[in-house]
Amino acid sequence: MIKKAQYILLLLTFCFLTNKAQYTNNIKELLKNVKEASFYDSTNLFKVGKETIKKASQRKINKGAIAEVYLYYGNYFYYTRNTTRAKRYFAQSIEEAEKSGNRHIKTLSGIRLIFMEHEEGLNPNAETELRIILEETKKTKDYENTAEILNLLGIIKEEQNQLQESAKLYLEGLVFSESHNTPHYPAVFRNNLGLIKLYTDQTDDALTDFEKGLELAKKENDKNLASHIQINICLIYVAKNKTDEALKLFAEIINYARANNHPRELSAAFINIASAFSNYGKNELALSYVDSAINVLLNNPLNVELTKAYLGKTEVLIALKNNSAARKTLTLALDLSNKTGILEDKASYYYLLHKIEKEEKNYKEALTHFLSYREVKDSIDKNVNGKIIQELQLKYNVQKKEVELEKEKSKYLLLEKKHQDERFFKWLSIGIALIVLIIVVSLVSYKYSVKLREKQALFSRQLIENIEQDRLRISMDLHDDIGQSLSMIKSKISHSKCNQEDKVLETELSRVIEQTREISRNLYPSYLEKIGLVRSIARLMENVQNASKLECSFDVSDKVDTLPIGTKTHLYRILQECTNNTIKHAKASALKISISEKNDEFLLIYQDNGIGLTTKQKNGLGLLSIKERAKIINGTVSFEDKLNKSFKLTLKFNA
Repeated sequence: MIKKAQYILLLLTFCFLTNKAQYTNNIKELLKNVKEASFYDSTNLFKVGKETIKKASQRKINKGAIAEVYLYYGNYFYYTRNTTRAKRYFAQSIEEAEKSGNRHIKTLSGIRLIFMEHEEGLNPNAETELRIILEETKKTKDYENTAEILNLLGIIKEEQNQLQESAKLYLEGLVFSESHNTPHYPAVFRNNLGLIKLYTDQTDDALTDFEKGLELAKKENDKNLASHIQINICLIYVAKNKTDEALKLFAEIINYARANNHPRELSAAFINIASAFSNYGKNELALSYVDSAINVLLNNPLNVELTKAYLGKTEVLIALKNNSAARKTLTLALDLSNKTGILEDKASYYYLLHKIEKEEKNYKEALTHFLSYREVKDSIDKNVNGKIIQELQLKYNVQKKEVELEKEKSKYLLLEKKHQDERFFKWLSIGIALIVLIIVVSLVSYKYSVKLREKQALFSRQLIENIEQDRLRISMDLHDDIGQSLSMIKSKISHSKCNQEDKVLETELSRVIEQTREISRNLYPSYLEKIGLVRSIARLMENVQNASKLECSFDVSDKVDTLPIGTKTHLYRILQECTNNTIKHAKASALKISISEKNDEFLLIYQDNGIGLTTKQKNGLGLLSIKERAKIINGTVSFEDKLNKSFKLTLKFNA
């Protein structure tokens, strides 16, 4: 649900601490009030801010407080998405900090300006500039600004879809902030690490980070940050279908946000409640909550969040079959996305419009909008990754793709053979007389071979991963788009007055639909997660037996279903490859599969009574793929091949 719903608000956190300067107690208290008011309370913000500036101007020791007040002004307008005024106040903060010699505030305001320019696409060198400042803050032991920069760099990498680099920066920031006693930041890093894990479907680990972050935020009595993290915890509950827990926590968040006048958190809570109800088909309730979010946002200058709310409402209206209202709401979202310039929202607009047109059977318009959606998504990917990531087309030929991959693998194998031949003739030409030199060169060559084999293994694993990803995408296209379209055509025929030819066509369509679904299931066996490996093997044997005259038997331990889904997928692919070889090449009359377990050690045996392996098969991609999958699950595989008699595969691995 989290990945599907484009409108769910995942809340990254920032943290600004400015306790470095030595102010009088009165000024400290006023600054604390200004900071708290900067979270959307504009009335008190400027009232207390003016009082603070007035008092700070009266004594030289408090001059740095003026820069801090302007910093909080800037934070307020940043939160409310008024970037022009935010940048103006950050610039004023830098100016006042220079006058008072408050290097900490000057650096912090400068960091904020650079990050804002990055968000607006006005500073392509923002990351480089932040890293330069990072080195300086480390030298000057400005620990809070060091933690702040590490957090912002992590956010930038996350925006660039470099989640591994982002996680590294958040982890570095977590260790740094804990070792240098920078309050609040450990909670911030825990929250943002949790979001990375949530993006990558590590919901249990994400929940652990959120809970640790929440505990830290409560310990620091940071109610704003605590509420922030609680919203993200609710998303875990939604992902785990724990609706009651989610709604209970949402209620707490709503009460706090209302009491403290936090429209962003309040709207996020309403939107996420709506998502939870929509996930369970309670779309009327979902609509009421998303309308509540919109009412909150209409009274606050939060166009980014309001755009998400309109997109969310559109999705709910589509589910309610109210396409007319959905179109109107979607137009509002488009107007706002044009103002904010967020391409992801523009992409969501085209995707939802394509859904409306598809629902109304306007297939030409639906296709046009879907292509516009893909164009915007490709543009996002280009901006994020520095290149356009080519997506598989709807009717992409599966066989052609696999042939291309096989050719690429063959090229690599030929290159490897060429290198081996070159090395062989090189040693041959040197001569036996230079024994010492041969030993030295042999050692160098060994290290090179190890690296080359490592590269080859990495390539093979990446190739397998790419094939699995391609199979998943193609399977979804076949099932969701082509299969659904054929079903709709069949339904039209069956519900209309039809002659004998139409009935024949309907029967043929039924056969094609079933073939399409079977291809989809073979490409990506999603039922592995639903029914387990034992039943999946049984289904495989049934399909093999129906497609050939082979006598199939199997004996599989129930304990295989306790294995991780990744391991089960690789085992299933290995068996698929073996059965395909048997059907196509072995000329066998029978095959047998057995998987046994003893002391957490598994033994898989596959055998047929065919003619054995040809030379081409022994050097083919099929066996290479089996070997690489065995390596991935830390197993050892062996083959027994008796020409014109039989073939046997043995695979040993631990749980």
